[in-house]
Amino acid sequence: MDFTHPTFLNLGPELSDLRRCGATVLPLPLDITASWQRGTAAGPAAIIGASHHIELYDEELHIDPCAALGGIATHLPPELPTDPELASREIHDLASQLIQKDRLLLSLGGEHAVTSPLVQAHLQLWPGLSVVQIDAHADMRPSYMATPHNHACPMYRVMELGVHVTSVGVRSLDASESGYVHSSRSRIFFAADLAGRLESWCEPIIDSIPTGEVYLTIDLDGLDPTVVPAVGTPVPGGLGWYETLAFVRRLAEEKRLVGADIVELAPRPGLHYAEAAAARLAYKVIAYWAFARQLTGTVL
Repeated sequence: MDFTHPTFLNLGPELSDLRRCGATVLPLPLDITASWQRGTAAGPAAIIGASHHIELYDEELHIDPCAALGGIATHLPPELPTDPELASREIHDLASQLIQKDRLLLSLGGEHAVTSPLVQAHLQLWPGLSVVQIDAHADMRPSYMATPHNHACPMYRVMELGVHVTSVGVRSLDASESGYVHSSRSRIFFAADLAGRLESWCEPIIDSIPTGEVYLTIDLDGLDPTVVPAVGTPVPGGLGWYETLAFVRRLAEEKRLVGADIVELAPRPGLHYAEAAAARLAYKVIAYWAFARQLTGTVL
């Protein structure tokens, strides 16, 4: 393992061993198909840098998730091709090497196009999984800006694989995407109904997920811009911090979380609290996964 690169939580070699840690952070600095603000290639490094200022103890769960997992490994960020299709293939191949049934792979984008190859890689071990998407956008376009691997297309690519998508917090979609709202492979819960009330919606949303195994993708623009203002395509009126955490915790405890990603941070000078929120959210996802495994008696 190369420890010349920054690690998540600034962990040293004893807590960053890919062979022993219960979770792995995979930085994916992809920024090819942005349709508004560029900058998501810098997102993973900014999140990892901000994570150096996070306390390891979780005051909500009363555990040290890092210690419970025997550490959290950080993979080297790959040098991805500039062709969207080739980048997708490389992400799939890399993730396929890292995914294990007893470990969590948390990937950090980068643009949302990283999600479809990640889901495809997870399907090799969990062929019946569903996807839960927290996002301002539906991301269900068949193609956009001349490529099917655009950041506006990952959920369409996922549904092409036969995977059910449950979208939470959507408040921006094209007319063509609205046709998937009632399709057999998708369910959308709009932000206008959820924002400020997501906790009371947890049960109906989770009940609507058709499988026990879930891959979670969090586009940071799904949260309100006051929480994470530095994203590529911001939309007003999103989800709050604590209600988002409550939902992710319930999801991890009531379903089996098998993989996750956090995408679309586009760091901006003077807005370092955006990457601080993203880093904190990343550690909370890992913490909820570890805590849920403790609840079920799964050996970490």
